[in-house]
Amino acid sequence: MNNQDIRTILAPLTEGHVLIPGATVVEVQNFTWPTPLKKAPAWVLGELVWNGWQVPVIRYDQLIGVNNSKTITSKARIIIIKTLGESTLVNYIGLVIQGLPTLKKVTADSLIEKKTTELHAAVFSEISIDNLHAVIPELGALTRIVEEAAYAN
Repeated sequence: MNNQDIRTILAPLTEGHVLIPGATVVEVQNFTWPTPLKKAPAWVLGELVWNGWQVPVIRYDQLIGVNNSKTITSKARIIIIKTLGESTLVNYIGLVIQGLPTLKKVTADSLIEKKTTELHAAVFSEISIDNLHAVIPELGALTRIVEEAAYAN
């Protein structure tokens, strides 16, 4: 098996972590309240303008059902990721995280996949890395879900 290092970003959520391919992360910024969107679900906080782009800001942990808290702590940040989908409306997504992310080089051998019967469509896999629970997003599905939730109404 090829055991090549992959550069990732491990970002804390309210419960657990999200492991994102490093190539998709474009910026981490302090949390500011985005402009609310009409008729969007609670996990879509709104949108912000970043480098001329309208970026929907979401609570990924609420979307996938691991957290229902509406509290935004003083540690909150927004990590902006480049979508890999073919959407013309959503080129970037802002994920609310709870603290500073860390750079993590991973290999297939360093990840322990959790055997889960059903995953949310926006989750590629649930894993354990360095004794931390994390989810890996399914970026194509996440883009479609965010586009529909934020802009289809």
